Amino acid sequence: MALVHLRNVSKIYHLGGEVIRALDDVSLDIEAGQFMSIIGPSGSGKSTLMHILGCLDTPTEGTIELDGVMIQDA
Repeated sequence: MALVHLRNVSKIYHLGGEVIRALDDVSLDIEAGQFMSIIGPSGSGKSTLMHILGCLDTPTEGTIELDGVMIQDA
């Protein structure tokens, strides 16, 4: 059973008249005891994903379930 379930998670920021999609329809399962690395170029959404996984931020769209508990249902 997965410890972390992300389904169709997006994070959208509005800066002035510009729309920034920091995360775009991300789905992810992390099993208990599994090790994972998040890599990518600057501005690709790594920190945004970590903030959402750590419950420091909420997604604009999608669902997050941690250890069987629904955290966010946007």
